[in-house]
Amino acid sequence: MNDRLRAIVREPVAHFVLIGAVAFAIDGWVSPREADEPASQRSLADAPREPIVVDAGVRERLVAQWTNTHPAPPTDEELRSLVQGWIDQEVLYREGLRRGLDEGDLQIRERVASQMAYVLQSRITIPVPNEEDLRAWFQAHAARYARPERVDFTQVFVDGTNAAAEARARELLGLLQGGADPDGLGDRFSGGRRFRGRKLADLAVRFGDAFVDGMDAQPPGTWVLRRSTVGIHVVRLDRWTVGEAPRLQDVGDQVRHDWEQAQRASAIERATVELRAGWEIVESP
Repeated sequence: MNDRLRAIVREPVAHFVLIGAVAFAIDGWVSPREADEPASQRSLADAPREPIVVDAGVRERLVAQWTNTHPAPPTDEELRSLVQGWIDQEVLYREGLRRGLDEGDLQIRERVASQMAYVLQSRITIPVPNEEDLRAWFQAHAARYARPERVDFTQVFVDGTNAAAEARARELLGLLQGGADPDGLGDRFSGGRRFRGRKLADLAVRFGDAFVDGMDAQPPGTWVLRRSTVGIHVVRLDRWTVGEAPRLQDVGDQVRHDWEQAQRASAIERATVELRAGWEIVESP
């Protein structure tokens, strides 16, 4: 593969233009002759072509792309090869568009839309927030930064929910309340025997609401039966960590980041609405 072809293949849009070139060649092989083509297609192909301009900006972008993957800037010969590759790519790209090869292609549509979204984002300037901005955001979203209640517990698991499993779990409960070592008792459980620093909301998702119901009232060090969606658990509450209300000084960096992200999202939404206003939208049934 020569340097010129390598330059083409390295470009992100190469996939589209190469597919377009293949489709163009196939189109010329299997389609009727030009005399038999619809007038609209012939008029599109015969439409005036805008010149392909290779200016300093194009060369600067090619040099920048080259230096991202090479230790030194391109030589004059390498730059000429890059320019020729860019011209070939531009020709294929424009010919593909002229022949409608982009129409109906969701990948091309998504890529162009993504590039346009990037253009919008690059033009957005987020102001520097003051103390009042951050404090107002923090107060409006305080629950996001709160430290939730957490629990440490040890369990002995009994697989099953029938009467036999219930009787076995109660037998184990009596042993554990009498001081038996929980290690080695019960059935194997994939989550382990000891849980540390778990949020109640996460436990409810994994085991079900019945498992965590009333856990905050269970005295530490005591063993009780708790039922879950997978079986019966003999549970000892080891430690209960009370949730803490957040303080702005403790989460200031995260608050600032979140505020900036929200401002950016709002600005992008406004810019998109402005663009949409310039287009006629027709919705058909």
